[in-house]
Amino acid sequence: MWWICPFSLCGDNYLQIQRLGGDRVWHTVSMQPFNAKTGAVAATVAMCMACANAVAQFTSDPNAPDVLAAGTNDQVQSKVVNIPTGGFYMSWYDNSTGGYDPWVQRYDANGIGLWPNKGVRVLDTNFSSTEDYGLTSDAAGNAVIVTRSDIGGLKIIAQAVSPSGVLLWGANGVTLSASSAVNAPKAGRAGDGAAVAGWTESSRAKVMRLTPEGTAAWATAATISDGTATTFLSDLQPGDGGTVIASVVRYTTFTGAKTIQAQKFSSTGVAQWAATNVRVFTTGSLQFGNFPSFISDGEGGAIFSWYATGPLQSYAQWVTPTGALRFGTNGAGVTATTTLERVAPTAAYDPTLRRVYVSWNEHVPNSSIYGSGGQSFAEDGTRLWGDTGVTFSPTATTYEETQARVAMLGEFPTFSSVRSPAYGSQTARAYSYDSLGTPRWASPVALTGVGFVGRMVFMAASGTPAGVHAIWESGAVGDTDILGARLNVDGSLGIPSVCGDLNGDGIVNGADLGLLLGAWGIANGSPYDLNHDGVIDGADLGLLLGCWTN
Repeated sequence: MWWICPFSLCGDNYLQIQRLGGDRVWHTVSMQPFNAKTGAVAATVAMCMACANAVAQFTSDPNAPDVLAAGTNDQVQSKVVNIPTGGFYMSWYDNSTGGYDPWVQRYDANGIGLWPNKGVRVLDTNFSSTEDYGLTSDAAGNAVIVTRSDIGGLKIIAQAVSPSGVLLWGANGVTLSASSAVNAPKAGRAGDGAAVAGWTESSRAKVMRLTPEGTAAWATAATISDGTATTFLSDLQPGDGGTVIASVVRYTTFTGAKTIQAQKFSSTGVAQWAATNVRVFTTGSLQFGNFPSFISDGEGGAIFSWYATGPLQSYAQWVTPTGALRFGTNGAGVTATTTLERVAPTAAYDPTLRRVYVSWNEHVPNSSIYGSGGQSFAEDGTRLWGDTGVTFSPTATTYEETQARVAMLGEFPTFSSVRSPAYGSQTARAYSYDSLGTPRWASPVALTGVGFVGRMVFMAASGTPAGVHAIWESGAVGDTDILGARLNVDGSLGIPSVCGDLNGDGIVNGADLGLLLGAWGIANGSPYDLNHDGVIDGADLGLLLGCWTN
């Protein structure tokens, strides 16, 4: 650990730095750029303490990814939400204590965990298996988790964790509904930053806004219904103002057609769209067990992507803030042909050009030929990359290809997919395009080494410089860990190389100084070795101070 001597004790232009333990040698360096910046220095103390808890960080080597969550038995079902001030929260189910319990950790922009003991256990659920759950962040910057528990009977529980890692809503969270008929919990946020919980109860989707104290903001949960049909909650995303948008999978019989509906609720729980809900997708059926997510357009509307059966094809839909359908009654197909099966789409949105980008996995029917493709849509649903889109991962004979993803890497739509020439020998790769559909990189970027690549999150990072986080499960069956990588605009992996900006937030200040001091004396390959001489020392400190942001 490092001790930083206050200016009042060390003089106006000097700062003394001591590493506690060992030879306790004092290092005194000129601090002319730090005049009147004592607040930034105080922040470094916390950052240095955080460094002591760090075990990894994003690297430039796909064969040595950041270990974000590890332990005995499984670490699975990661969810990630960005923190506007930089970094992200990640939650997951941990099976190292005799059951699958939700945990959460706060990471800085470098992928370094900021809380000790690998994070915070949110709840003891008493489950030996997993179901979906939800993670979001609220206006105060807290992580909010919504999950099931079977302690004292089946129930839906919400818990908030502060930016410093403190459980805010009691040791056992707050109970939103206690019933043997509850399942499929979700977490989202309203447009004003309030946390919102959702779940399915007795074959009806439920939505509840939460107060900062964790209490229900409405007298009763809002219900999304359609006559006698079943409505299964699928996703929650922010609307405009204090509204939240919820999507459901709707069906009348177990084997009947399954379609998508959506509803927007005000801050007081009043439905804003048609009483019969917005019919996002009505003709055809989702595959059994498929509950598509969607994304907010940042304007009060929502962008959906899904695939239907008979034939297996992917579609997109854009719903306006008033509930109108921009892409027609049944959405827009990602291509004009159905010769290939196209499944498991995801969507991203560029608000500057008002473009919707969609990715999917494709397959030649009754063969071992797989690939992945992408499409760009205009505001009216016109396909901008031609009738077939772009095949970013060319179709080829292979064991399997899965997890096509898309995220905005700055202004560029960037895709990923996982190809498997043999079971357990997967590799995830990334492909970036400009808005015209022209590849930006000469060859794809390997995100992972060869091995098991399980469920992957691929999402834009917060802050500057722009980046994308790829986070996936890896390891043996029953002993899975969660790994991660950061992808930069130039196609490199790891912490972006910006003069002195070690945490990737676009400025050089006390937070960056804390990271460098926390790695003092480390040799051989640290990204904080600014002059690349093999050791972190006073020379690197001088370079960082020379880049200090005024």
